[in-house]
Amino acid sequence: MPEEEKRLVLKLDLSILVFGCMSFFTKYLDQQSITNAYVSGMKEELGLYGDQLNYITATFWASYCTFMIPACYFLTHYPANRVLPALEIGWGLSTFGLAWAQNVEALYAMRFFTGVFECCSFTGTIYIIGSWYKPGEIGRRVALFFIASPLGTMFAGYLQAAAYTNLNQAHGLAGWRWLFIIDAVITLAIAAFGFFVFPDVPSRKRPRFMTVDEHTLARERLEGLVEPPRLQLSRNIFKRVFSRWHWYLFVLQWTLMDQNFLPGAQPFSLYLKAKSDVYSVVQINTIPTIVTAVSIVVAFFCGVIADRTGRFWIPALAVTFPVLAGMILLVVWDVGESGRLAGFILTGFEAACSPLTMGWASVVMASDAEERAVVTASMNAIGQAITAGTQVVQYPASGAPNFHGGFVSVLATAVAQFGTILAILFLSHRDRRPNQHATGSERLAEP
Repeated sequence: MPEEEKRLVLKLDLSILVFGCMSFFTKYLDQQSITNAYVSGMKEELGLYGDQLNYITATFWASYCTFMIPACYFLTHYPANRVLPALEIGWGLSTFGLAWAQNVEALYAMRFFTGVFECCSFTGTIYIIGSWYKPGEIGRRVALFFIASPLGTMFAGYLQAAAYTNLNQAHGLAGWRWLFIIDAVITLAIAAFGFFVFPDVPSRKRPRFMTVDEHTLARERLEGLVEPPRLQLSRNIFKRVFSRWHWYLFVLQWTLMDQNFLPGAQPFSLYLKAKSDVYSVVQINTIPTIVTAVSIVVAFFCGVIADRTGRFWIPALAVTFPVLAGMILLVVWDVGESGRLAGFILTGFEAACSPLTMGWASVVMASDAEERAVVTASMNAIGQAITAGTQVVQYPASGAPNFHGGFVSVLATAVAQFGTILAILFLSHRDRRPNQHATGSERLAEP
């Protein structure tokens, strides 16, 4: 790579990835905090009972998924460098509102608005990454972006433990309320930062950190590799989307991934909460961070492997095996406390499938920017919508600590994931062959 192109890519990394990662970090910090608050005194102070935590979670995902696809589609036609930071201000304010909730209705309202504002944070940033980088540069950067999510989840656990220990009843506020206040301050600061550093797509306004020559180079180096985002609504977008296999299989794969990752998240915290005679409040908040630590390490190395080999399917298949082993331990259940903890922790390997699947989708659909935006938004929206509904049945808070039905269903979806990965591999290779034969051009990143 020429020196001037290296400098350009570095600038892109410092703008897109720095804000994108910090934004995604705060998204999951705010998202995880509701569970940390629940197990740290919110349940008792607000008189929550039964499966209300599940319903609060479902409310968030309902608004998140409902608004995601239209929001991400219109993001392809409006400046992302203004839209995404503005939305982050919205969810920062709704998170701040949680600190003053006096009843469960206030929790429902604030989580609904948080879902609305967060709806295109993830897929919007993925869309921008796919618009500025070559296909062979995407895998590692999507992995780095994704790592911010488990970091946010992990930090939320430690932050709640610190707030419970050091701020509980400071100025008359419980520790869980301070958690939301601190989350909101962090979120609003990062949103303000985004207005200055985050770029729009290359085909629109030149970013302030880029010279005219660098902007020209950024567009030229993507010619023939990435389709520029269209500035007019195309009438045949849905015909294109639904007449190809991409939407069906990538949405299915993302849905299976959401199911497979779930046991190591809220259900793990509820499991520990149900054993409060064994685990302290601090341990309940910090032990699940082991899952996120596993997620970070595995996701990073899988992203590196995908970039270097051009084969997203190899690490995707590899990480499915430990998930399968973990679910077998949880289904059997009578494996001792250490065996059950290992079962929950092994689900952290599934996290690597998120950047792998998004990176793979971005490469496969590099030639159609609008399809890429709609499909990646659909993946997240439909996968999360299904999870929002099923988690109430699979992991009811009142059913802790043993969610046997949920564990059995995830064992089945982990097996199904093998088939989906192989199907995407087969069809993406089938589509590539005619293009290679017709043009004889150099190969893009091999899926």
